[in-house]
Amino acid sequence: MKGFLVLYIFFVASVSLMSYKKGVYLVWLTLLFVPTIILEQTIKMRLSMETILLFGSVVSEMRFEERRMYWKDFFTGNQKAIIAYLFVSVTIVLLSQTVPLNVQFIRVFEEIVMLLFALQTFLLVKSEGKSAFTLRRFICWAIVFNIVYCVFFEVLVGINPAGMPLYILLGEDDNQFITDMIDSERGGMSFRAQTVYRHPLSLGQYMLVMLPLFLMKGKLMLKFIFAFLICSLIVLSGSRGAMAPMIIILFLSFKSNIGSNLRKFALFLAGVAVAISFVPDKQWKQFNRDIEPFVASLQFWDDQKQYENKIDGSSMEMRLNQFDAAIEEIDDNPIFGRGYGYRDYYIYIHNALHPDLLGFESVLLLYLVERGWFGLFFFFFIAFYIYKLFRNEKTDGNTIRYVFIGYLLSIIMTGVRPLTLLFVCLSCTIAYGISKKQEEQLVANMELQSAG
Repeated sequence: MKGFLVLYIFFVASVSLMSYKKGVYLVWLTLLFVPTIILEQTIKMRLSMETILLFGSVVSEMRFEERRMYWKDFFTGNQKAIIAYLFVSVTIVLLSQTVPLNVQFIRVFEEIVMLLFALQTFLLVKSEGKSAFTLRRFICWAIVFNIVYCVFFEVLVGINPAGMPLYILLGEDDNQFITDMIDSERGGMSFRAQTVYRHPLSLGQYMLVMLPLFLMKGKLMLKFIFAFLICSLIVLSGSRGAMAPMIIILFLSFKSNIGSNLRKFALFLAGVAVAISFVPDKQWKQFNRDIEPFVASLQFWDDQKQYENKIDGSSMEMRLNQFDAAIEEIDDNPIFGRGYGYRDYYIYIHNALHPDLLGFESVLLLYLVERGWFGLFFFFFIAFYIYKLFRNEKTDGNTIRYVFIGYLLSIIMTGVRPLTLLFVCLSCTIAYGISKKQEEQLVANMELQSAG
């Protein structure tokens, strides 16, 4: 099987060498549609197929002289931040404990490659604005694909081919920490969707950070359809760390648009009120009973409701206990922690989850233990720096704000998924490209009016 993966890597590399733009497109299509279990297969030197694809795309672009100028300009303008990032990363690797240096350097390399590919995508859109619309089209395809996949395989058939069956087909041993959650329950649902992204939390987070793209100004029907499909996937994932931020983003978006659509909204509310008045009392009570588990699943702080509705997962009390355990875990080295990749390293060494921290289901737990207080605070600095980079490029303010609100709330509530930051950068890059195009059209229209 790995032979086919190597051939595919060479194919993508060949496309990238001929056309950096087509190479970027092909890598994004791979990330959106190829099952995560395949992408995470190690090929060489403990590097995954995913990392090699990203690295190959970035390196291939360097052969084009006109593209190197874009990179040079970016690095020159952000030199201090880049040096600080590299310095902090190397310092944590050298001064942390437990995780071997070679494992940590691989993790740092993977993170750097991911950020470089995000930058490559941004520079592509900056130089060719139409690329933003192509990338958004890819996301639309991926949303439809995931809906169809979920309904057919996970709802009707009851099997996720991209889960345990694929994992076993690849010759791996059954590993409960890596694959299927299709049979797990959450609230009133008898399953949790994960589609091709290996875990429901990944599906929920990836869709969450894409949602603001479909709340931007644009064709109303297109926005409504894809926003509805994304919200459906988030709900089907059963991820509270995606559902709660989703509701907040929808509320903030609605609040920002209510002024221009107040009359329409008033008519809509009146229509809903009239429709509800015709619902028989028996059906209304049944609806309340059916919706109660969903509402309770969002109220993660209410342990009593979690128990009454038989909702498994982390409670508020569990989170507080885990935070105490995280503090105790780094008691010997609170500044720099245990080292990059400690969670997976612990599972590899003990063949079990950590008895107290389990899956480290919060960035506050994971990065505190892996990188210490120093690394945790620096992560939030980097997130803020990326946010400011996009704001300085005059990207639609609300869209960028919603993406980062969803991202930060989600990783605090349920942890960091492998590609979430990359999808954050993709959403912000597309928003930048669309904003730039809208601004150009506005200027062109104003010039035509002036000429007339």
